[in-house]
Amino acid sequence: MDNVGIQIPSPLFSALYQKYGDKTQSVIFDALNELTDGPDRLTSSNSIRPKPGTITARVWEIADQHYTDRGQALRNDVVQACIAEGINMNTANTQFSHWSKENQRRS
Repeated sequence: MDNVGIQIPSPLFSALYQKYGDKTQSVIFDALNELTDGPDRLTSSNSIRPKPGTITARVWEIADQHYTDRGQALRNDVVQACIAEGINMNTANTQFSHWSKENQRRS
């Protein structure tokens, strides 16, 4: 993938870094990626994140929320939350695996 550089004012970058720490680059990349609406949206780890509004994306959202709220996202907790929302258990398990793999790359 080719890259293009952008400039961010230092006070803005400093504020972002204070909030997101070492994940700042991923957060910025994901925020820029939100400006697109294509199906092949890349994450900063070059993996495919499901398109928002889909069932698979909902699994990722639940995992993200568990991670944010608890500092970790445990497979069983995420899958149970997905099942409670009517998401198929196999879909939840598969998407949790993809989410977990991407989350490990960002850490």
